[in-house]
Amino acid sequence: MLIVDDHPMVREGLAGVLARHQMKIVGLAANGRQAVEMYLALLPDVMLLDLRLPDQSGFDVVRTILKSHPDGRIIILSSAQGDASIYTAISLGVKGYLLKGIDGATLAEQVRHVVAGGRSLSPETAEKLTHYITSGKLSDREVEVLGLISQGKSNKEIADLLFVTDNTVKMHVKKILLKLHANDRTQAVVIAIQRGLLDT
Repeated sequence: MLIVDDHPMVREGLAGVLARHQMKIVGLAANGRQAVEMYLALLPDVMLLDLRLPDQSGFDVVRTILKSHPDGRIIILSSAQGDASIYTAISLGVKGYLLKGIDGATLAEQVRHVVAGGRSLSPETAEKLTHYITSGKLSDREVEVLGLISQGKSNKEIADLLFVTDNTVKMHVKKILLKLHANDRTQAVVIAIQRGLLDT
């Protein structure tokens, strides 16, 4: 098993816990670059990966590894609970998404399940994934508009940047507020960050 997390205490703590459950740890990585290099060199049975890394997103690591090793077993172990983050990870092909509050015995059990060919979602993760799939999803263009709103851009500035009319931007903003159940632009940005729709 390869463990990837930018916090030394978390990496070493996880390694200790899983070793006590008779799991062989082949490597510890602190960032995305190390994660990819070590994965390709060691080809572990499974990789535990945090989404928030200092040099790149965990999603980028997943894309890189699964491009060359489509059967790779990657479990996200993160504190990120946004439903969009969970959906993105599962869509990319990870085998599991667990939250960092999990206890050691359950984590070991879930890792074994994935190594045996299964998938692993914590109950909270499964619930959020269902919510995301059944709620109104933002289109790529709406996410783009929301990203520009989060940078403090006005409708006119957004229209100029995207080569569309002010009215088109207003229509996108209206749809965004409706889909996110937000009262205004600021609340929409806050909700989007909480759900993992925008990178912070």
